[in-house]
Amino acid sequence: MPAGQLSIAKQPEVGAGTGSRTERKRPVVALKPLSAEGNAFSGAFSGHIDPAFECVPFGWDGLGRRAYDVVVFHWPTEFFRPTSRKQTLRYLAEMAADRARGTRFIWVAHNLAPHDGGSMESTLTRHLFLRLVDGVIYLSDHSRREAERLYPQLARKRSLVTVHGRYDETEVPATPHTAGAGRLLTFGLIRAYKNVAGLVRAARGVTAEPFAVTVAGTPFEDGLVEEIRAAADGEPRVTLDIRDQLMPAAELERLIDAHDAVVMPYTGILNSGVALHALARNRPILAPRLGSLPELQEMVGPDFVHLYDGPIRAEVIDDFLARIAGRDLGTADLSAFGWDRVGRDISGYIATLLRRPLSELSGYRA
Repeated sequence: MPAGQLSIAKQPEVGAGTGSRTERKRPVVALKPLSAEGNAFSGAFSGHIDPAFECVPFGWDGLGRRAYDVVVFHWPTEFFRPTSRKQTLRYLAEMAADRARGTRFIWVAHNLAPHDGGSMESTLTRHLFLRLVDGVIYLSDHSRREAERLYPQLARKRSLVTVHGRYDETEVPATPHTAGAGRLLTFGLIRAYKNVAGLVRAARGVTAEPFAVTVAGTPFEDGLVEEIRAAADGEPRVTLDIRDQLMPAAELERLIDAHDAVVMPYTGILNSGVALHALARNRPILAPRLGSLPELQEMVGPDFVHLYDGPIRAEVIDDFLARIAGRDLGTADLSAFGWDRVGRDISGYIATLLRRPLSELSGYRA
């Protein structure tokens, strides 16, 4: 299915609701989250929704009161891995009540399941959540195919396939890529699936010269930092910049620019903001042939997106360094990932769920 195309044939017709809510000046779209520190995606997502909609932060106390016309969940961990199943079942009952009165619920499928968080895996609450959502926004064709394979009930939902928007709002202007000296970087939240210790162990066997790798990030789970430090002990080519707090945006941008490429040693992935962030700085990436990354490679090109099979290994890094050595790659073509395009996709999709043409809703702008 081409990006931006709606899949609407299989969803049963549902009324748009009645009462005073339909006479509001603008439909209210609640987003969880509206924006988030250290993650530019959610703020850009909400910021590019058409002003025909009133975008507000989602609050659990708004459920069951028909406070919102549309609710958008980015990372609905509560339903996949609840800390309290009793509380989550209460949320689901309130969602069902609001849905019966016309509220529409959307899941942005960044991942098919949470990487971490919560305290228990709950098949029941996940099933009920997926049953209640009216539609799903996917960030790639691969995401849609995998989600519908894993959760067949989603094939009956109205869906949108769009893209992960690029990182346009930067504090430091991006510079074209020029030939460097084998300086690799991995950055972001440090989680188990990102396999940072595996990268450090692989780095010890790299034979290419010159070579250095920097690990910059904030741990999300206990125990990972100790494993990384042990793996790096005595290896002068590995620099650790591990902090308790997220790195300021401008500092991170300068750090990416100071390296020749970004390596993603992940053991599992669906979509990646890190990949788009690196490409927005015109830095090539080395990543596993998993998830939506082959699709990203097709769109951006193999010069900037290098994929490997199997686990990260010293020979994979050596091969990558040989392929980029002495090359000026210039600027990555991210024209297909503009937020204006993503905003149009999202806005049209929300209007479709509300059964209100966007052209009609535009008359309700503030």
